[in-house]
Amino acid sequence: MEASPNTLSEPCADAVQVPLEDWQRSVEAFTRMIDRLQADYAELERRHASLNSELAVANEALRASSDGNRRLATYLDRIVAGVTSGIIAVDAHGVVQLFNPAAASVLGVAAEDVIGRHYYDVWPSRKDDMASAAACAAGADPVNWIRREISRNGVRGMVISVSTARLDFHPGNGDASGAGIGGAIEVFSDVTQVETMQSEMARMRTLAALGEMSATVAHEIRNPLGGISGFAELLARKAEHDPDLKDMTSNILTGARHLNGLVERLLEFAREPRVEKRPLDWNRFLGTTVDQFAEASRHRGARLRFVRRVPESLPPGHGDGLCLRQAIWNILENAEHATGGSGIVEIEAQPQSGGLRLRITDNGGGIDPRIADRVFAPFTTTKTRGTGLGLATCKKLIEAHGGQIAITSQPGNGTTVQVDLP
Repeated sequence: MEASPNTLSEPCADAVQVPLEDWQRSVEAFTRMIDRLQADYAELERRHASLNSELAVANEALRASSDGNRRLATYLDRIVAGVTSGIIAVDAHGVVQLFNPAAASVLGVAAEDVIGRHYYDVWPSRKDDMASAAACAAGADPVNWIRREISRNGVRGMVISVSTARLDFHPGNGDASGAGIGGAIEVFSDVTQVETMQSEMARMRTLAALGEMSATVAHEIRNPLGGISGFAELLARKAEHDPDLKDMTSNILTGARHLNGLVERLLEFAREPRVEKRPLDWNRFLGTTVDQFAEASRHRGARLRFVRRVPESLPPGHGDGLCLRQAIWNILENAEHATGGSGIVEIEAQPQSGGLRLRITDNGGGIDPRIADRVFAPFTTTKTRGTGLGLATCKKLIEAHGGQIAITSQPGNGTTVQVDLP
C-alpha cells in the first residue's frame, strides 16, 4: 500500500506557522517572569524573617513589660496589705474595689464580704457621713484626718481618724478607654487607744493638781479645826448642867469630827499610795476582809447577805494587803449604801492568766446615769454625807498595783465592780 503524499512528509495546510524568534521571545519573557516571581518570593521570605524577628523582639519587650507590671502590682499589693492604716477604695458608683487587711482588722469585716458591694450596703449608718470614700466619690469635698465615732460588731465606742481623696483618671493620662474614670479612696486609723491614753494623762494631771490643792486645803482647815474642837470640848465640860448648851456643844463636836474625817480623806487621797507588795494568800485575804466588813456592817445595823463564789484554792499572789483591803472595803461600803443595807452582795474571784479577777455585785438600784461616766472622779457621789473620794481612792490603789478597775451598772439592775490584779 502506498503512502499518501500529504500524511507525514508535508505540514498540514491549516497549521499556524510560528516564527522561531517569537517562540524564543515568549520563552525569555516567561523566564523573566519566573525570575521576578522568585525574586519577589525571596524578598517576601526576607521581609517575613525580618518581621518575625521584629515581632519576637516586640513580644519579648511586651513580656518583660508585663512581668514588670505584674511585679509592680504584686509589690503595690504587698505595700497596701502591709500598711497599718485601713484603706478602702471605691469606683465612681461607690462600689468597693479595694479593702486591705488593716481595714478588715479595724472594722471587723472580711474583705470577701465587702469587695464588689456598695459602700452603703456594708455601712448604711454612714450614708450621711461626708468623711467616707462613697461620699467623696459622689462629689463631697475630700477631708483630712476627721474624727469619727463608729460601731464595731454592733458595739459603739471605736474612734477613727479618716482622710479621703478622689481618684480621677482622664484620657491621655494612661487611660485608653476615652472616658474619665472616677472613684475615691478612704484612709483611716483606729485612735481609740490614743484618745484613751490622752484622756488618762489628762485625768492624771487633773488628779495631781487636785491632790496638791486638797493637801493645801486640808492643812489650812486642820489647824483652826483643832482649835474649834478644843474649845468645844472645854465648853462641853462647863455645860454639864445646861442641857441646851450641852446639845449645842455636842453638835459642834460632831460636825468637827465629820470635818476632820473629810480632811483625813482629802489627805489620804492627796498622798501617792506607797505599795509594798508581799506574798498574799488570796483565799485567806479575801475571807478575812469580807468577814471583817460583814461584822462592821452588822454593828451599823445593816442586814446584808454575802454570797461568796471563790474557788477553794486560789493561786498565791503578791500585793499590799492594807491598800487592797481599803480598796475592797470602799467597794463593799458602796454596795451596802446602794442596797440600803438590806440587799445581797456577791463576791466572786477567779484566777486569770498571771493574776486574779475579783467581781463584787450588788442588787441595789444601780448608778445614777447622770454620773455613770464619772464615778471614779473625785467628789462624785449621790450620798447625802459622802465625800465622793471612795472610788477615786480605790482606783488609785488598784492602779498602783498595776491593776484595772471597771464598773457596769444599769438603773434598777444593780452594779458590778470588776477588779483585775496582776
